[in-house]
Amino acid sequence: MTHVSDIQTLLDQRLKATGWQIAQTVVLGLLAACLALFGQVCLARARPIFPFIDQNYEAWQGGYTLVLTMIGIVWVVAMLQKISFFQDCLERLRSQRRLDEQYALRAEQAEQARLEKLAAKEAREAESARPSRVNRNARSNKFDY
Repeated sequence: MTHVSDIQTLLDQRLKATGWQIAQTVVLGLLAACLALFGQVCLARARPIFPFIDQNYEAWQGGYTLVLTMIGIVWVVAMLQKISFFQDCLERLRSQRRLDEQYALRAEQAEQARLEKLAAKEAREAESARPSRVNRNARSNKFDY
């Protein structure tokens, strides 16, 4: 395809940006999961040191798990939103490519039709410009001028 529209270029840039955002969100989610495990270990190790943690360790652990669950849900929602946006951009890019191909095909067909009309017009002009053959040996009527 030789014709690329501005919309197609914009959608391609958006698609690349969304892909990078998805990759960054996945990396941040994996990093958060590793830090969550580290935080759980740190909370267990801090239990004997801090008496207020030791007294309500189950509440602290439950709160920590609840916060991690909420963060995980927000992360999953963000991932689903970005994946949905990525698929939407991909579908719009495919549609725009089909439209651009159709526009290029129609422009090519219109150019061919214009060239054919121009060739037919030139042929008619050449036909009309050519002198008609007059038979000089034929008998003349009074209306031949």
